[in-house]
Amino acid sequence: MLYVHTSILTDSPCIVLRGMPSEASGQALSGRVILRLCRSLKVNQVTIAFQSTCTQRGSLWSSQSAIYDNTKLENVLFDAASTSLGYAVWGGSAETSMRELPFSFAIPGNLHESVCTAFGNISYEIKVTIRSCGFGINTWIQSLRIPVLRVPEESVLTALALSEALRAQADWLGAVELQMLGDSAAVPDEFKLCVRSIIRPLQKGQTLVDVGLRLIENTRCKSAMSRFGDSPNSSSVLCQSQIKPRDEFWHALSLQHEHSFDLELDIPAAFRGIQYDMDTARVHVSHELVLTATVLDSKQVAHYLRLAVPIQIVPKIALETSFAELPTYGKSFSDRLLLDSSYAAVWAEVNDEGGQDSALLPPPSYQTTLDSRSSLTV
Repeated sequence: MLYVHTSILTDSPCIVLRGMPSEASGQALSGRVILRLCRSLKVNQVTIAFQSTCTQRGSLWSSQSAIYDNTKLENVLFDAASTSLGYAVWGGSAETSMRELPFSFAIPGNLHESVCTAFGNISYEIKVTIRSCGFGINTWIQSLRIPVLRVPEESVLTALALSEALRAQADWLGAVELQMLGDSAAVPDEFKLCVRSIIRPLQKGQTLVDVGLRLIENTRCKSAMSRFGDSPNSSSVLCQSQIKPRDEFWHALSLQHEHSFDLELDIPAAFRGIQYDMDTARVHVSHELVLTATVLDSKQVAHYLRLAVPIQIVPKIALETSFAELPTYGKSFSDRLLLDSSYAAVWAEVNDEGGQDSALLPPPSYQTTLDSRSSLTV
């Protein structure tokens, strides 16, 4: 920007909306704009805007807005129209060479989240515009991209759904059994996904040629229509990993017993290689994890096996919930039945002093009750 340098600093790197568009509350987006001037400047007005930027892809949707969002919120940070000169002189000295202007926006809860699909994009940016008077350039513009994320409301059911383990199993004609094991069926972007695949033979004479793992993204555009009258779909492989197991003689692996393989996938970053799972009135995005295996039967005929399981790609903030680590029974103080040594010492000390409220003490253990009964019997 020549002799005008503008920096936009936001208090949060993204906008997080919790809940569906009909129930989510608005969020505040605040920050400050820092202007550094290398020379004096006659400034008329400084404005800042939060606006959407939409792009359509393909000639099929050129006549209609398949994925579109028209949002613009604008605030005036400085206006010299009411002054006698109609401008203010900034810069020219060390004290006035840098200006800091705070800003704040009230983001509505029904805002469409950021989208990057094969049918179109919706992105959001903060744009600062500086207007001045004089010779040369009279308008300076600086923008900053900021993503809008939508996550479900925090609840026990949501936490359990996001912490569900990845488990899938299939049996191919009673000959081979495939199984996938993973820590969680909900993973964030920019994450290294580790999956254990198990190939279990149920018949003799089979050979394993290769084992692979793929992450597939399925997108359906609800707000557009193809020439056949249905919603267009798109499916693409985002990342994949494949190994070819070999025996000690470097031949294809003979399936005489169960074999397990650890496969890894590097999930790309959101909006640059992958889209979060979503189901809106305009677009539906889902993901599936596919385990593939090539097996030769006893007649050396190749069979291509496939096991698919749904997987969720969610923002990292959706996994950072207070319900993520639920208390276990062993950590609960009121449900503890057996007294440990520290509680037993306190119990004996209070019995010696007397006059304490028994309701404040932990309940007696089952073993203590048995000992007292045996002493009474004797």
